[in-house]
Amino acid sequence: MTDVLCFGNLQLDVLCSTITTLPPPGELHNIDAISFSLSGNGGNVAAVLGRLGLTVELAGYSGADIIGEQFRATLSELRVDITNLLRHPTASTGTSIITLSADGERSVFFVNGANALFDLNTVPDEWLQDKRVISMSSLFVLPQFSGEAVGALFARAHAFDAATTLNICSDTQKQGLSFLQPALAETDFFILNAHEGWQLTGKRRPADILAHLAPYTHGTIIVTLGEEGCCWLDGNTLYSLPALPVKATDCTGAGDAFVAGFIAGIVSGESVYASATLGCQVSAFAVTGPGAYQRTPSLSTLTRTMPGMERK
Repeated sequence: MTDVLCFGNLQLDVLCSTITTLPPPGELHNIDAISFSLSGNGGNVAAVLGRLGLTVELAGYSGADIIGEQFRATLSELRVDITNLLRHPTASTGTSIITLSADGERSVFFVNGANALFDLNTVPDEWLQDKRVISMSSLFVLPQFSGEAVGALFARAHAFDAATTLNICSDTQKQGLSFLQPALAETDFFILNAHEGWQLTGKRRPADILAHLAPYTHGTIIVTLGEEGCCWLDGNTLYSLPALPVKATDCTGAGDAFVAGFIAGIVSGESVYASATLGCQVSAFAVTGPGAYQRTPSLSTLTRTMPGMERK
């Protein structure tokens, strides 16, 4: 049985640091560094899970170009199964230009490329069988990933006894909570950051975001809070965990790293509290340098530092 099947975008990140302002048209501006990394929500989650040592598959499209081929090789080296990462014959691999400020926060310009053409409604049942967790990312970014399509796929996953996790992107088109409702109805673990929660609910306080979203999902909702950690509701009780005290230099992919760590806990049979603790640990490694997965240790290394946690 495979631990996790991941859906979501696969992107080339071009990371530019440190940037506080853009140069006027026609002028040059020298910066500290430009680096390149495999990224995208789906790519990050799969890569971090691979580094943790879980069995993981990534499904979707890569471009039939040099970047796509390099990413396929990189994912294979990370022990990510790419059997169902299909080559699109004409579209390019997705690409993002990310500007990093001095505190590690980012601004992003992107093109979806081949990611935009992957249709969840065409996923065969065989892909969903014998999976512990189905992880879905990139809603509000990929046009084929509608609430209806995700909800239908999650319902099929539940028929095969898989758990479902959902994390989203910024709702820049203001599609709103009604767009997500069919997906939330089939989501076991919904992970979003506070800004995304504000976009969906109009609420600023994490407790208010959780209370507003609770009627729309039968599962657990976790709100990530950056350097303040994360929180969730269990019944009427609000639980919170602090982030690890590290110096953040690049927050790109931190949320995806949290998702991967959280999933690792769920796959291992841990509680939401222990799984969220793993999520905070893994995201702390992500923010200390460029890219989301490069510094991720093995799950056995992490759990040795957390009494009572062992890989089942």
